[in-house]
Amino acid sequence: MMNITHNNRIFYFKLLAMALVIFGARLWLIHHFGSAVPFWDQWDSEAAALFLPWLNGTLTLSDLVANHNEHRILFTRLWSLLLLILNGGQWNPLVEMAANALLSTLTAVILVIILNQLLKQNFQNWLLFIVALLWSMPYGWENILAGFQSAFYFMMLFSLIALWGLLLHDNFSFKWWIGAISALLSYLSLASGFFILLVIMVLKLYLIIVDTNQRRSHWPTLLMSFFITIFCVMWIVKVPGHATLQADSVGVFFLTFGKALAWPWVPYPWLSLFVYGPFIALVFRIILLRRLPLPAESFVLALGGWIILQAASIGYARGNVSFIAWRYMEILALGILVNLVAFYLMNQAWFGLPRLMKQYTNYLAGLWILLMILGIVGVTVQYSGPMIQQKYRQGVEQLKYTREFIRTGQLNALTNKPHLHIPYPRPERLAGLLANPHLQTILPHHFAMPPLLQAAYKQSAFVPNGFYPTTGKYQNETVLGSYNLKRNQGIGKFESESIQLNYRVMEIPVAGYLGKENLTLQLVVEGQSEPIVITPSKLAKESWFSCYVPVPSQPFKIVAIDNSRELWFAFAMPRGIKTLSFVTIWLLEFGGLFIVLGFSLLFMIFYDKISIITVEPVSDQKTV
Repeated sequence: MMNITHNNRIFYFKLLAMALVIFGARLWLIHHFGSAVPFWDQWDSEAAALFLPWLNGTLTLSDLVANHNEHRILFTRLWSLLLLILNGGQWNPLVEMAANALLSTLTAVILVIILNQLLKQNFQNWLLFIVALLWSMPYGWENILAGFQSAFYFMMLFSLIALWGLLLHDNFSFKWWIGAISALLSYLSLASGFFILLVIMVLKLYLIIVDTNQRRSHWPTLLMSFFITIFCVMWIVKVPGHATLQADSVGVFFLTFGKALAWPWVPYPWLSLFVYGPFIALVFRIILLRRLPLPAESFVLALGGWIILQAASIGYARGNVSFIAWRYMEILALGILVNLVAFYLMNQAWFGLPRLMKQYTNYLAGLWILLMILGIVGVTVQYSGPMIQQKYRQGVEQLKYTREFIRTGQLNALTNKPHLHIPYPRPERLAGLLANPHLQTILPHHFAMPPLLQAAYKQSAFVPNGFYPTTGKYQNETVLGSYNLKRNQGIGKFESESIQLNYRVMEIPVAGYLGKENLTLQLVVEGQSEPIVITPSKLAKESWFSCYVPVPSQPFKIVAIDNSRELWFAFAMPRGIKTLSFVTIWLLEFGGLFIVLGFSLLFMIFYDKISIITVEPVSDQKTV
């Protein structure tokens, strides 16, 4: 018992390290390439169809389960609404992205726990490594960098729980019912979520044929899966406008289907047979032996079948699209794990490989693993890397043009722009939403246009747009700075009139050399003897850097002092940030640190440098 507890302790520390690496990698990507501008479907499905009804008090259950294209994205809507409420009524796609990163990491952790229990110690390190690799690489950037894409993560999570509950537990037990409910919830995440029920039914039909002693025990799960599937199929929505995306011939279907199964070698559909060779061999060997699959084998068979069905749905519904969309790749990537586990199961005694054949199978597995790693690196660097850069540049332009419309109210700020340089395809529709007074109350703080602070006295060294010429305005706002007609040599003070913000945190962007001697920015709070000094963590120089400051509960003044004849600084007007938005900013800043912590923890575990994995002394006392 002591050894089992010891091993479990090591496993959970490894699991923690894996989770830190995955979560940190996703936060790092969001921090460097994410945009706070709601994108595309968010304006219709979140802003217009969810947030506005909620603000108006007219939101109904029908609104929550209404179709979005072919899908009923109940949990994406609930997730978005929950995050809006927790963030004090401030919409922030970056908060959604960070929350999705946590959700995806949780899915990875649950998958590893399930497979570790089924495969035991022998496969543990490989399992942790491959899941960390698959979840950390940014080929799934389209989901990671879009707050609205949580549906894919919910479907994956609920599908895994459905397999765990319905396949690995007794009929009508509590965990079995959790699995049944999760299967339905998977469909209420994405339409293809009910595929998990199809593979469960196929597996149960096989067991009814071969398991002659316990046929009756398989019927409840089969029937439950059948009835939920019927409900899901009856509730599917067809979108006429998407007919042009569907495969228009059998050849086109198989071409796209092959590309999906060949992931990460998507351009080479013929490689799908090599990628899924281990899984195919496992399936046919079990059928030929009429073998009753062990729980681990059942789970892997069902998971592999689910991925194949997902690939088939891509081949059918998006067959006329030349390239597999990035948003599907996190699902397809699970095929790597399934086939790697299939290699492991092929080496078990029951599979019946001769000794010499086992040796060649191990060589083949090594070649297969190398090819898959090269493919993952390739699809990330060669293909997704440029797309991520392009997505970032588009986000910068989208923020600029959206803010310009908010500033001017002129439709021409949104019209006649390059493709995807505004965050919605119809400028008139976007303008109408941005001008909606209810929606304006929840827009991301990045859209805020705070008015220029008024000085308590007229003479001030800080002038509008007083910054070094190469610095440029902060998001086209008018700012205050001490670089004036005297250039760096001007000295003086700015003191604002008394202000009060109903937020807990505010953002004050600064430029120049604040932090150097004789340059001061501070809050003078009513009733407090000492001011709150604002010091950036780095010199902004000829660029802009945001400082985050707790908002005083009492009215306060912003006081800027420049007593240096050699340096200058400027500051933009303060804007309020809700708590969850600030927490997200903090988390994104430390994404790289999470990665380092995860790898450091793994290093210490594998080299026995921490006390949790030291060998426990053997007691002379025997236990009964």
